[in-house]
Amino acid sequence: MAAEGERTERDYVALLNTTYGDRDGFFLKFSETKKGLRPTEVVDLVLASASAPDDEKWALFDRDADDHRDEEIPEAMRDAAKNGVQVALSHPSFELWLLLHFQQFTGQEGGLSGAVVDRLRAHRDAKGFERYDSGSGEQGKGITDERGRTLTDPEQDRARTAVRNARKLVGMCSHGGCSGRGVDHTKIPGPGTETYAQWTRRSGHAENCDPLKRDPSSDMWRLLVQLGIVEDETAGG
Repeated sequence: MAAEGERTERDYVALLNTTYGDRDGFFLKFSETKKGLRPTEVVDLVLASASAPDDEKWALFDRDADDHRDEEIPEAMRDAAKNGVQVALSHPSFELWLLLHFQQFTGQEGGLSGAVVDRLRAHRDAKGFERYDSGSGEQGKGITDERGRTLTDPEQDRARTAVRNARKLVGMCSHGGCSGRGVDHTKIPGPGTETYAQWTRRSGHAENCDPLKRDPSSDMWRLLVQLGIVEDETAGG
């Protein structure tokens, strides 16, 4: 697994390991990254870091329109499909996935995450996120102890809330032919075993749905379902 960010995604993956890994029998290996990886570079890093050809592989990246990656995201998606890599694309940013633990968010942001971050900071239940991305250290973009406890609070079942909210966004996609119901969560058989259309349908999106127009959306929900952290309540229908 690899991501373009060097802090938030890494910390979140570590949080999944420590909170649910023993319970659900998984361990996510996160490849060391440096700041500023492009989407195609993330896919390349996942492939280079895999311990074995049949390892489950995930690449995490977002739209982030500020760095002009629009032409590169479709290329990265096709490279991932060809090589049997799952992609968790967040539009506009990974922070949307964090916000979905607390509320639904349906505003189209065009790849800019300012409104999402503002909502995350202001949410009364998002303890520890009040100064998220406002400085370094605990005020930066890391998932601190307090933030981690908030995201994984078993009494609130935040992970299930996030999965439900993200899955519903698939059905709200502007394409009109996408649905988060009955998504295939099985492991990709291997490189070159699925067409791009088959691979795309794993996300619930139609085969001709432009990933740049999935605004807002986050495929992180599929990772949690595949790991067994949260059950897909629509499986089989």
